Amino acid sequence: MSGVALGVNGQIEQLAHINSDPAAGGITREVFTADYMTANDYVADLMREIGLSVRLDPFGNLFGRLEGSDPTAPAVMTGSHIDTTLNAGAYDGVLGVLGAIEAVRQLSSGAEGRPRRSIEVVVFAGEEPRFGSGCIGSRALVGQLSREDLDAMRDRSGVSIAEALRGVGLDPDRVGEASLDPSGVMAFVELHIEQGSVLEELGVPIGVVTHIAAPHDMLVTIRGAAAHAGATPMHARRDALAGAVEAAVELERLGRESPSGTTVATVGAISASPGAINVIPGEAELKVDIRDRDLAARDAVADAFLAALAEITERRGLELEVATIARDTPVQCSPVIVDAARAACRELAVEHVEITSGAYHDAMLMSAKVPVGMIFVPSVGGISHSPHEYTKPDDIDRGVHVLAGTLRVLAETP
Repeated sequence: MSGVALGVNGQIEQLAHINSDPAAGGITREVFTADYMTANDYVADLMREIGLSVRLDPFGNLFGRLEGSDPTAPAVMTGSHIDTTLNAGAYDGVLGVLGAIEAVRQLSSGAEGRPRRSIEVVVFAGEEPRFGSGCIGSRALVGQLSREDLDAMRDRSGVSIAEALRGVGLDPDRVGEASLDPSGVMAFVELHIEQGSVLEELGVPIGVVTHIAAPHDMLVTIRGAAAHAGATPMHARRDALAGAVEAAVELERLGRESPSGTTVATVGAISASPGAINVIPGEAELKVDIRDRDLAARDAVADAFLAALAEITERRGLELEVATIARDTPVQCSPVIVDAARAACRELAVEHVEITSGAYHDAMLMSAKVPVGMIFVPSVGGISHSPHEYTKPDDIDRGVHVLAGTLRVLAETP
């Protein structure tokens, strides 16, 4: 049986078998690994099977293009990613790629004939943060990833992006050639699972995304003095972990009291060293994520947190170091794309609701150069980045039909 004949749900199951750590129970397929490249080849074969012309750019972003009846008109672009975080689920990103291929197949074989504008499916290389920052493929496309970044950004094993690129036969010195010419793209649309529970709670099958929240991520390092836990009196301690914990609680308070009411603030990881039960921690690290669709509110929370960090560490006699991991700008989706998605829902008699994306996606980065929009389908239980991530087959098929309709509207737009 051909890959296309399996349908999107069958293809998702097939792709899930390409897994670097099946014993963990979920799916691990990090960008620029052997398994990732195998998955990329699987997707490229699906593209060729429906008649798309396929290319791989110098950074490893994969493209499949359906030429329109007017190839000189700026194209409509759609897609997502197929890499995963550690021990993840089968749907995040993958739906936006396989669903895009199926949507283009439906358009190319439909009664309306070949669309006027070309449609290009893209598989972004590295949406998940293997190298500390996510969306590196889309960052390369919009010119936000320099050659120096490729040496500086490393994974948990110390492998740089440049080394990983060489390992799969790509040349890091050509990263600049991956930059996208925005004059050739009319719009970018990304189909995605919601990764939250709003649609499920409302009982609505489609979310038309109007805004994408963006993160201010930082690495906070607090240094005190490691000392014997039994021999050091409480008043004489410079406990880095105690300072870090106080800061984490303060961040939670600031997030709850944000002026927008939509800010979320998280300490996603915390570590302390030396890590012995009888030693006062001399150093602690916090990985902090603050995000909102409201940039002013997000920045107000971040500024207040930095001020609180300074006060906490000074009062406790600790040293403080803060490094920015990412500081992206929230996105308002293109009204043209939002209207096209609404029109597709009306044509299909599918109920929909306007929604904000709390998670960031490649669409957020692409907005730096081209108009963007997103379409969400429900996530059962709001679960994502987990082996229990699941979206019902009917919801997947419905999302693909809405994407196809949206692409058709955009492709025929003068």
